[in-house]
Amino acid sequence: MFRLFFIALMMCSFLVSCAGTKRTEEENAIKADLNLQIAMSYIKSGNYPLALKQLLIAEELNPKSEVVQVHLGFVYYLRESYELAEKHYQKALRLKPDFSEAKNLMARMYIDTNRYNQAEELLQQIIQDLTYQDFPKAYGHYGLLEFKRKKYSAAVPHLKKSLERDRENCETNVLLGRSYLEMDQLALAVPQLDKSIPFCMSLESDEAHYYSAIALYRAGQKSKSRFRFEELTKLFSNGKHYEKAQKMLEIIRKDSP
Repeated sequence: MFRLFFIALMMCSFLVSCAGTKRTEEENAIKADLNLQIAMSYIKSGNYPLALKQLLIAEELNPKSEVVQVHLGFVYYLRESYELAEKHYQKALRLKPDFSEAKNLMARMYIDTNRYNQAEELLQQIIQDLTYQDFPKAYGHYGLLEFKRKKYSAAVPHLKKSLERDRENCETNVLLGRSYLEMDQLALAVPQLDKSIPFCMSLESDEAHYYSAIALYRAGQKSKSRFRFEELTKLFSNGKHYEKAQKMLEIIRKDSP
C-alpha cells in the first residue's frame, strides 16, 4: 500500500514538475519574442550592436527558436562576421530543415564571399519550394550569382523573374541594366538603368546614376552622360561612385570641343 502511495506521489510530483517546466518555457518564449521584436526595430534603424544584444537575450530565453537564430545570422552578416553568421544560419536549419528564408539569406552570404557552388545549391532548393513567399528575392540572388560568375545572359531571366513581383528593387533593376551593359546591348541598358534611378534614389544609392552615365557614354550620348555624372556629384557627395564620377567628368570635358 505504501509502495503504491509512494509511486503515485512520485508521478504527481513528476507531472507537476513537467507542467512547471512547460509553463516556464512558454513564458520564456513570449519574452524572447518581445526581445526579437525590439531587435528587428534596431535592425531597421541600422543599430546593429543593440539589435545583437537583444537577439542574444532572446537566444538565451528560447534557444530552440529558428527565427531568433536566422536573425542572429543576419545581424552577424551585416557586421561582416561571416563565420558567426553561417553558424547561426545552420543552426536555424537544424531546427527547421525546410526554412527557406534561412537558406535564402545564407545563399546571399555565400555569393558575397564567393562561395558560388554552395549558394547555387541553396537557391535551387528555394526555387523548388512553392510555399516560399519571398521568391522574388531568391530569383534576384540567383541573378546576382550569375552576374558575379560573369554569366550575364544567364543572369537576365532570373532578374526579370524577380522584377515581375518586386518592380522597384534598386539592386535588381541595376543588375539587369548592368547585365545588358556587359553584353554591349546598349539599346536595352540605357533605358533600364534610367528607369532604375528613382528606385535607388529612395535608398540614397548612387548605383543607378553611375551606371546610367556609363551606359550613355558608351552609347555616344556624351552630353547626357555628363549631365548624369554631374547630377551624381551634386546629389551623392559621399556616394560610393563619387570619385569615379569626377574622373569620368574630366575625361568627358577633355573630349568635348
